[in-house]
Amino acid sequence: MTADRFFERSRSERRRRWLRIVLAVLGVVALGALVWLVWFSSVLSVRDVEVAGRTTLKQSQVLRAAQVPVGRPLARVDVEAIEQRVSALDRVDTVDVGRSWPHTVSITIVERRSVMWTRVGGEVRGVDRNGIAFRSYGSPPDGLLEATIDVSEPRNRLQTSEAVAAVVVQIGERDPALRQEIESVSAGSKDSIELTLSKGRTVVWGSSADGRRKLQVLTPLLRLEASRYDVSAPDQPTTTP
Repeated sequence: MTADRFFERSRSERRRRWLRIVLAVLGVVALGALVWLVWFSSVLSVRDVEVAGRTTLKQSQVLRAAQVPVGRPLARVDVEAIEQRVSALDRVDTVDVGRSWPHTVSITIVERRSVMWTRVGGEVRGVDRNGIAFRSYGSPPDGLLEATIDVSEPRNRLQTSEAVAAVVVQIGERDPALRQEIESVSAGSKDSIELTLSKGRTVVWGSSADGRRKLQVLTPLLRLEASRYDVSAPDQPTTTP
Protein backbone atom coordinates (compact mmCIF):
# COMPACT_ATOMS: atom_id res chain seq x y z
CA MET A 1 0.00 0.00 0.00
CA THR A 2 1.38 3.37 -0.99
CA ALA A 3 1.78 6.23 1.50
CA ASP A 4 -0.90 8.25 -0.29
CA ARG A 5 -3.46 5.45 -0.08
CA PHE A 6 -2.61 4.82 3.59
CA PHE A 7 -3.01 8.50 4.38
CA GLU A 8 -6.34 8.66 2.53
CA ARG A 9 -7.73 5.62 4.36
CA SER A 10 -6.62 6.99 7.72
CA ARG A 11 -8.27 10.34 7.00
CA SER A 12 -11.50 8.60 5.92
CA GLU A 13 -11.59 6.58 9.15
CA ARG A 14 -11.08 9.75 11.19
CA ARG A 15 -13.95 11.42 9.35
CA ARG A 16 -16.26 8.46 10.05
CA ARG A 17 -15.24 8.45 13.71
CA TRP A 18 -15.94 12.16 14.06
CA LEU A 19 -19.22 11.73 12.20
CA ARG A 20 -20.30 9.04 14.66
CA ILE A 21 -19.37 11.30 17.57
CA VAL A 22 -21.28 14.24 16.09
CA LEU A 23 -24.34 12.09 15.42
CA ALA A 24 -24.23 10.72 18.96
CA VAL A 25 -24.00 14.23 20.39
CA LEU A 26 -26.85 15.41 18.18
CA GLY A 27 -28.93 12.41 19.31
CA VAL A 28 -28.37 13.26 22.97
CA VAL A 29 -29.21 16.90 22.32
CA ALA A 30 -32.37 15.94 20.40
CA LEU A 31 -33.46 13.55 23.16
CA GLY A 32 -32.84 16.21 25.79
CA ALA A 33 -34.81 18.73 23.76
CA LEU A 34 -37.68 16.25 23.40
CA VAL A 35 -37.72 15.52 27.13
CA TRP A 36 -37.73 19.24 27.90
CA LEU A 37 -40.46 19.86 25.32
CA VAL A 38 -42.76 17.14 26.67
CA TRP A 39 -42.08 17.22 30.41
CA PHE A 40 -41.05 20.77 31.28
CA SER A 41 -42.02 23.32 28.63
CA SER A 42 -45.39 25.01 28.19
CA VAL A 43 -45.56 24.00 24.53
CA LEU A 44 -47.54 20.84 25.38
CA SER A 45 -49.23 22.12 28.51
CA VAL A 46 -52.86 21.62 29.55
CA ARG A 47 -55.11 24.26 28.02
CA ASP A 48 -58.49 22.55 27.92
CA VAL A 49 -60.57 19.98 29.84
CA GLU A 50 -63.30 17.97 28.08
CA VAL A 51 -66.07 16.31 30.12
CA ALA A 52 -68.27 13.63 28.52
CA GLY A 53 -71.01 11.34 29.78
CA ARG A 54 -72.66 13.51 32.42
CA THR A 55 -76.47 13.58 32.59
CA THR A 56 -77.47 15.17 35.91
CA LEU A 57 -74.13 16.53 37.06
CA LYS A 58 -73.16 20.04 36.02
CA GLN A 59 -69.89 20.50 34.19
CA SER A 60 -68.77 22.95 36.86
CA GLN A 61 -69.23 20.25 39.53
CA VAL A 62 -67.03 17.82 37.64
CA LEU A 63 -64.35 20.43 36.93
CA ARG A 64 -64.34 21.59 40.54
CA ALA A 65 -63.85 18.02 41.76
CA ALA A 66 -61.25 17.18 39.09
CA GLN A 67 -58.91 20.07 39.91
CA VAL A 68 -57.07 19.68 36.61
CA PRO A 69 -53.81 21.69 36.75
CA VAL A 70 -54.21 23.92 33.69
CA GLY A 71 -50.82 25.11 32.48
CA ARG A 72 -48.93 22.03 33.65
CA PRO A 73 -47.20 19.91 30.96
CA LEU A 74 -49.75 17.32 29.83
CA ALA A 75 -47.30 14.45 30.33
CA ARG A 76 -46.93 15.33 34.03
CA VAL A 77 -50.65 15.42 34.83
CA ASP A 78 -51.59 12.74 37.37
CA VAL A 79 -54.66 11.24 35.67
CA GLU A 80 -55.16 8.64 38.41
CA ALA A 81 -55.43 11.36 41.06
CA ILE A 82 -58.03 13.15 38.92
CA GLU A 83 -59.99 9.90 38.56
CA GLN A 84 -59.99 9.43 42.34
CA ARG A 85 -61.24 12.97 42.96
CA VAL A 86 -64.03 12.74 40.37
CA SER A 87 -65.10 9.26 41.49
CA ALA A 88 -65.69 10.69 44.97
CA LEU A 89 -68.75 12.54 43.62
CA ASP A 90 -71.90 10.79 44.85
CA ARG A 91 -73.45 10.47 41.42
CA VAL A 92 -70.40 9.08 39.62
CA ASP A 93 -70.39 5.34 38.99
CA THR A 94 -67.23 5.07 36.86
CA VAL A 95 -64.76 7.60 35.49
CA ASP A 96 -61.94 7.43 32.96
CA VAL A 97 -59.39 10.23 32.58
CA GLY A 98 -56.96 10.43 29.68
CA ARG A 99 -54.63 12.73 27.81
CA SER A 100 -55.69 14.03 24.41
CA TRP A 101 -52.60 15.53 22.81
CA PRO A 102 -51.46 18.17 22.50
CA HIS A 103 -53.35 20.22 25.13
CA THR A 104 -56.45 18.44 26.50
CA VAL A 105 -57.37 16.33 29.51
CA SER A 106 -60.47 14.24 28.74
CA ILE A 107 -62.83 13.07 31.51
CA THR A 108 -65.46 10.47 30.65
CA ILE A 109 -67.94 9.59 33.37
CA VAL A 110 -70.83 7.19 33.77
CA GLU A 111 -73.33 8.44 36.31
CA ARG A 112 -75.12 6.21 38.75
CA ARG A 113 -78.69 5.37 37.78
CA SER A 114 -81.47 4.74 40.25
CA VAL A 115 -82.98 1.25 39.95
CA MET A 116 -85.20 1.63 43.05
CA TRP A 117 -85.79 4.01 45.92
CA THR A 118 -85.80 3.72 49.69
CA ARG A 119 -86.30 5.94 52.71
CA VAL A 120 -83.23 6.91 54.71
CA GLY A 121 -83.96 9.00 57.77
CA GLY A 122 -87.32 9.95 56.30
CA GLU A 123 -85.70 11.11 53.04
CA VAL A 124 -86.48 9.54 49.67
CA ARG A 125 -83.19 8.27 48.25
CA GLY A 126 -82.44 6.76 44.85
CA VAL A 127 -80.47 3.50 44.98
CA ASP A 128 -78.20 2.32 42.17
CA ARG A 129 -77.37 -1.22 40.99
CA ASN A 130 -74.63 -1.47 43.63
CA GLY A 131 -77.07 -0.78 46.45
CA ILE A 132 -75.73 2.72 47.05
CA ALA A 133 -78.26 5.38 48.05
CA PHE A 134 -76.62 8.16 46.09
CA ARG A 135 -79.23 10.87 45.52
CA SER A 136 -82.32 12.48 47.01
CA TYR A 137 -85.78 13.01 45.55
CA GLY A 138 -88.43 15.43 46.67
CA SER A 139 -91.05 12.69 46.33
CA PRO A 140 -91.13 9.00 45.33
CA PRO A 141 -90.01 8.86 41.67
CA ASP A 142 -92.39 7.40 39.11
CA GLY A 143 -91.40 4.10 37.57
CA LEU A 144 -89.14 2.97 40.43
CA LEU A 145 -89.96 0.39 43.07
CA GLU A 146 -89.89 1.21 46.75
CA ALA A 147 -87.43 -0.95 48.67
CA THR A 148 -87.76 -1.37 52.43
CA ILE A 149 -84.39 -2.42 53.83
CA ASP A 150 -84.92 -3.41 57.46
CA VAL A 151 -81.23 -3.56 58.38
CA SER A 152 -79.41 -1.02 60.55
CA GLU A 153 -75.76 -2.10 60.58
CA PRO A 154 -74.12 -0.13 57.70
CA ARG A 155 -72.16 -2.97 56.09
CA ASN A 156 -75.03 -5.45 56.24
CA ARG A 157 -77.43 -2.80 55.02
CA LEU A 158 -75.29 -2.11 51.96
CA GLN A 159 -74.98 -5.83 51.19
CA THR A 160 -78.74 -6.28 51.56
CA SER A 161 -79.46 -3.23 49.43
CA GLU A 162 -77.09 -4.52 46.73
CA ALA A 163 -78.81 -7.92 46.74
CA VAL A 164 -82.26 -6.32 46.44
CA ALA A 165 -81.06 -4.08 43.60
CA ALA A 166 -79.67 -7.13 41.77
CA VAL A 167 -83.07 -8.86 41.99
CA VAL A 168 -84.95 -5.76 40.80
CA VAL A 169 -82.60 -5.31 37.83
CA GLN A 170 -82.73 -8.98 36.87
CA ILE A 171 -86.52 -9.15 36.96
CA GLY A 172 -86.76 -5.93 34.96
CA GLU A 173 -84.45 -7.30 32.28
CA ARG A 174 -85.73 -10.87 32.09
CA ASP A 175 -89.44 -10.61 32.93
CA PRO A 176 -90.91 -7.14 32.29
CA ALA A 177 -94.44 -8.48 32.76
CA LEU A 178 -93.65 -9.65 36.30
CA ARG A 179 -91.91 -6.35 36.97
CA GLN A 180 -95.17 -4.54 36.22
CA GLU A 181 -96.95 -6.60 38.87
CA ILE A 182 -94.47 -5.81 41.63
CA GLU A 183 -95.61 -3.00 43.91
CA SER A 184 -92.66 -2.98 46.32
CA VAL A 185 -89.78 -5.08 47.59
CA SER A 186 -88.47 -5.61 51.10
CA ALA A 187 -85.66 -7.43 52.88
CA GLY A 188 -84.56 -8.07 56.47
CA SER A 189 -81.25 -9.47 55.23
CA LYS A 190 -79.52 -10.20 51.93
CA ASP A 191 -81.02 -13.71 52.03
CA SER A 192 -84.62 -12.80 52.84
CA ILE A 193 -85.89 -10.71 49.93
CA GLU A 194 -89.65 -10.54 49.40
CA LEU A 195 -91.70 -9.08 46.56
CA THR A 196 -95.14 -7.57 47.13
CA LEU A 197 -97.29 -8.11 44.04
CA SER A 198 -100.65 -6.73 43.03
CA LYS A 199 -103.81 -8.32 44.49
CA GLY A 200 -102.14 -8.73 47.87
CA ARG A 201 -99.79 -11.48 46.78
CA THR A 202 -96.28 -12.02 48.15
CA VAL A 203 -93.28 -13.77 46.65
CA VAL A 204 -90.57 -15.07 48.98
CA TRP A 205 -87.49 -14.70 46.80
CA GLY A 206 -84.75 -15.37 49.33
CA SER A 207 -81.22 -14.41 48.22
CA SER A 208 -80.25 -12.88 44.89
CA ALA A 209 -78.72 -16.21 43.76
CA ASP A 210 -80.32 -18.47 41.12
CA GLY A 211 -82.43 -15.61 39.77
CA ARG A 212 -82.95 -17.13 36.34
CA ARG A 213 -84.10 -20.45 37.82
CA LYS A 214 -86.43 -18.68 40.26
CA LEU A 215 -88.08 -16.80 37.40
CA GLN A 216 -88.57 -20.03 35.46
CA VAL A 217 -90.27 -21.61 38.45
CA LEU A 218 -92.30 -18.56 39.46
CA THR A 219 -93.96 -18.01 36.06
CA PRO A 220 -96.12 -21.18 36.12
CA LEU A 221 -96.46 -20.97 39.91
CA LEU A 222 -98.26 -17.62 39.67
CA ARG A 223 -101.03 -19.30 37.69
CA LEU A 224 -102.05 -21.03 40.90
CA GLU A 225 -104.46 -19.26 43.25
CA ALA A 226 -102.43 -18.36 46.32
CA SER A 227 -101.47 -15.45 48.57
CA ARG A 228 -97.83 -16.43 49.09
CA TYR A 229 -95.36 -18.02 46.68
CA ASP A 230 -92.00 -19.24 47.94
CA VAL A 231 -89.22 -19.73 45.38
CA SER A 232 -86.30 -19.19 47.75
CA ALA A 233 -85.44 -22.85 47.11
CA PRO A 234 -86.41 -22.97 43.41
CA ASP A 235 -86.26 -26.77 43.16
CA GLN A 236 -88.79 -27.05 46.01
CA PRO A 237 -91.25 -24.17 45.52
CA THR A 238 -94.30 -23.85 47.73
CA THR A 239 -97.52 -21.83 47.85
CA THR A 240 -99.75 -20.69 50.68
CA PRO A 241 -103.49 -20.23 50.07
